[in-house]
Amino acid sequence: MEHLKQVNPDQWQQTPELHQFYDDLASKPYCTNAKGFCYIRSKSHAIRHSHIQPNHPAICKWLAFDIDDPNALFTCFDEGLPPPQIIIKNPTNGHAHYLYRLTTPIGTGGNSSMKAVRYLASVQKALASALGADSGYSGNLIKNPCHSDHETYLTGAQPSYTLAELANHLDLEPLYAQATQEPANDIGYGRNVGVFDHVRHKAYPIAQDLSYRELERILTAIAKEFNQRFDIPLPPNELKHIIRSITKFCKSPRFGAYSEKFKEKQREDGRMGGRASNSSNGGKARSAKYSPLRKQAEQMHKQGVNKSEIARKLGISRRTAINWLASKGCESASQSDNSPLGVFCCFKNIFKPLQPDQQIGRSPFLTIISSNSQLSSLIILGCHHSFSRLNGLSYAKKITGHSSKWCIKR
Repeated sequence: MEHLKQVNPDQWQQTPELHQFYDDLASKPYCTNAKGFCYIRSKSHAIRHSHIQPNHPAICKWLAFDIDDPNALFTCFDEGLPPPQIIIKNPTNGHAHYLYRLTTPIGTGGNSSMKAVRYLASVQKALASALGADSGYSGNLIKNPCHSDHETYLTGAQPSYTLAELANHLDLEPLYAQATQEPANDIGYGRNVGVFDHVRHKAYPIAQDLSYRELERILTAIAKEFNQRFDIPLPPNELKHIIRSITKFCKSPRFGAYSEKFKEKQREDGRMGGRASNSSNGGKARSAKYSPLRKQAEQMHKQGVNKSEIARKLGISRRTAINWLASKGCESASQSDNSPLGVFCCFKNIFKPLQPDQQIGRSPFLTIISSNSQLSSLIILGCHHSFSRLNGLSYAKKITGHSSKWCIKR
């Protein structure tokens, strides 16, 4: 607070912070001397008005907050928050506008990174909450720090902040949490994100079939309808800029390339068996894609690797591994061996040899007998759908015929 200093706004050209503010203005910002209407003027003319637009419609260089408190001048210090570069105070009631300059300006429309815009919206919302600022204030028009109607203060803060530096002092919501909120609960740049995402996804499928003016007219109606869902709608000029940015992109050569990539992806999905394809070979193409993995699974099975391990190593489900091996005619156990070492049966976790033709289990539905001791398999006689445990045998097998091989662990 010891750095808080009031400056003469009429001498803004000799004050580095205020001169920087002037340099950052758009070439033709909105300005006014009375609330309710505004003009578009060159910034050399606009700077003489009491209220001015601090940012370009598509670029955010300054975060502006409206604090309706008689002690607003000291709010950032009282709350332990980073001080703004500039504070503009109403000499009548003590209310103030805070201006935070961003080190890297953030694009808010057109081809801007929506991740950056969401981050900006998240920081703005959290900082507004921490300051107790008006949540419905868009920052489109601010008290002009270079006009004598207001008291202008400098805080001695660093020349600018990154979003990360501001975020270090705030409790941010997850970046994508705002995308799932109802528009009426959104504030600040979150409204820009909501309108932009909604309108552009409506525009992409129809853009190539319409002229520039037709597309702009349709998107204007869509954007206005969506904007009314906010508690405090975006100003018309911001809405207009979002619509124009999307329309320009959709009618630019870059969108043609984007659209072709999108269509080619759909065609590729169709060739691989997606729904967009009319080809009857879709399933075969999709199946053939996994042929190398099927062969690898078969080889691993022959080497004695169990199905769970095969599934884990190949990144597939165990059920898929079982189905693949079954389609290759592989035996159902984890290992098959024709060596003359005898057959072993797992009975209550005890492994013991089986004699030729020895009966090891019986039920009303089937009889299990051993085969020749030279083979590590059993012949299951009868017909039964499935069983999970029979007379202590710790195996399970789905039987679809009158006889089926049953492999035993060695």
